[in-house]
Amino acid sequence: MLARWIPVHRDRATAGAAAQGPEATAPAERHFPVAVVLAHGLLAVVTLVLVLLSALGAGGS
Repeated sequence: MLARWIPVHRDRATAGAAAQGPEATAPAERHFPVAVVLAHGLLAVVTLVLVLLSALGAGGS
């Protein structure tokens, strides 16, 4: 998601007033809020770390 979102998000800043045509032609990724993308990435990393720790048996008795 991040790899797909970064170029589209950067194009958003350069498009500005030069964009002509309906907004419906813009990719959906352009409308993702930065906070949502960051939260999604953070939760993904936390999930992977917890799965790895679980697989390694960390914290087990």
